[in-house]
Amino acid sequence: MSAAQISTAVSDFVLSASAVLPALTLWRPSPVGSAGFLVIGIASGLGVLRFGQSSPPPSLVQAHQTFSWLANVLGTACISAALHEKMVAGHNLWTDYRLVGAALLLVIQRFLPPKVSELATLLLSGISVVTAGILCGVNGNVTGVTGAVLYAASGLVIGVEGSLLSIPRVDLFHYALTLGNLAFYSALS
Repeated sequence: MSAAQISTAVSDFVLSASAVLPALTLWRPSPVGSAGFLVIGIASGLGVLRFGQSSPPPSLVQAHQTFSWLANVLGTACISAALHEKMVAGHNLWTDYRLVGAALLLVIQRFLPPKVSELATLLLSGISVVTAGILCGVNGNVTGVTGAVLYAASGLVIGVEGSLLSIPRVDLFHYALTLGNLAFYSALS
């Protein structure tokens, strides 16, 4: 097992740990937010298992990729919708465009060409993060804005390919998402 795999298993563990507390403690006040953190926690937990071994089984690699995609689409949409519900009186989660969009993408994703699916995923997660940031900014919730900036920076600036200052970018991506989780948790608490 390479040092990069070990460091990625560790960064995935830290990310998973940052999602467990919100998933557990937000259940009563915000089941949707809790569900978003739960999906992120499962995805990163599978990453720990995947990168914690030198030759992970293909089924584990596939499960990790699937849940990482779900975390990007559904996890982000749930957290954004939960912030909207908290800050806007009378907000109806059943008609929330992020959640409806995530559900629609979950159903049609397998029928889309890969490039269209990738674009739809980026668009939906981007809308979720941007609207969360704007909503938090308008309502003076600095920690929510911080979470949105960290989520956006993790994908747009850091990415997951290659390395930066000899540190795998995927690890920096995980640590930025960890900080974003903590900020979003604070915003929802």
